[in-house]
Amino acid sequence: MAKLIVERPARSRLARVVGPVLVYSRCGVGKNVCMPSSASRVLVSLALAGLLVTAVSACATETEATPAQTSATPTPTATPTPEPTATQAPVTVGKPVTIDCNTLVSPDAMYAFNPNYGLSESYTPAAGTEAATIVEAKGLACQWVNQTSGEVVQVAVADLPSDKITALKNNFVMNSNSVPTYGVEGYFQVEDVLGEAEAFSGTYWISASSDAFYEPGDAQPIVEAALAGIGG
Repeated sequence: MAKLIVERPARSRLARVVGPVLVYSRCGVGKNVCMPSSASRVLVSLALAGLLVTAVSACATETEATPAQTSATPTPTATPTPEPTATQAPVTVGKPVTIDCNTLVSPDAMYAFNPNYGLSESYTPAAGTEAATIVEAKGLACQWVNQTSGEVVQVAVADLPSDKITALKNNFVMNSNSVPTYGVEGYFQVEDVLGEAEAFSGTYWISASSDAFYEPGDAQPIVEAALAGIGG
């Protein structure tokens, strides 16, 4: 039987360029310039690695060039402004009392009560006392000090509208003791060690207090002197 002989065509040398490297994938017949396929793979791998490095560097450069986005600044919330608190108006009820302390209780009357008492020129009523309330209502407040014992006598007088006088009387009816000792509507009580006498004549309110007042009769000379001083 005759053999069919097929002649193989000569292998062509094909080349492809990968990046800057020329790689021969096949060898020509009888040529010594071909490279083993393993070496070709190495060169291809190196070329691909170079491309990847270039691509990564380009991405990194692009990322760095991209400006960072700043977060939006939150809009501050408006704080409600508190409404101002109204200030209590000062007490201005009453007519000014224009007499002085020596007229309210004369030196003779005070000497008759106790010769050791002298008028205090620097007296200011303590806050919250009846004398302070009277001064706030345009009244007069005075103090005498016993030069021996240090006991004090305080006398204050206010000239008030009739409705205020009525309100005061009603308050003392509920919170003090009514006494007939002073010849006018009067009240007396002892708070701690302080005796407090109240007397009303017309539109005048007289308040006298002392740690020397133990009962209504102890305050009687002072209250009567003050009633005479205001013309009551």
